[in-house]
Amino acid sequence: MNKTVAIIVTIVALLIAGGGGAWFYFSDGSSAAETQSTNSAIEARGESYYLALEPPFIVNFVYKDTLRYLQMTLSVMSHEPQILEQVTHHMPAIRHRLIMLISNKSFDELNGEDSKEALREEMLLEIRNIIQAEQNKTHNPGRVEAVYFTGYVMQ
Repeated sequence: MNKTVAIIVTIVALLIAGGGGAWFYFSDGSSAAETQSTNSAIEARGESYYLALEPPFIVNFVYKDTLRYLQMTLSVMSHEPQILEQVTHHMPAIRHRLIMLISNKSFDELNGEDSKEALREEMLLEIRNIIQAEQNKTHNPGRVEAVYFTGYVMQ
């Protein structure tokens, strides 16, 4: 029985060694080149950093003679962490401007996928404008690159 186990172990070892040798022989290094070019693209773009705008935004509005409310949670994304520090620093101004923007919308302007996307773009511009005004930079409208809904409830 010991002889049988030794033969099986030897065969398995030879198969593993042969498979590894075949892999090295037949691989032409293209996967390493692809990985290297992908990493260069990631480094060139930079890492994404996210910041949740807490607490959730809650806004009242009237729809068909009924008082309704909208609650949404948002996150912003930038490739520069110092920009998110500026967003945190200017959070009261950002919250004020976003609440004013949202509260001036009708039900139809808040409901539906296209409407939500338009609202998201408007909020992004508001945040960029606040960062720009606070930085006194006229050549750059801020570097917050995205706003994401992380919650959206209408009743």
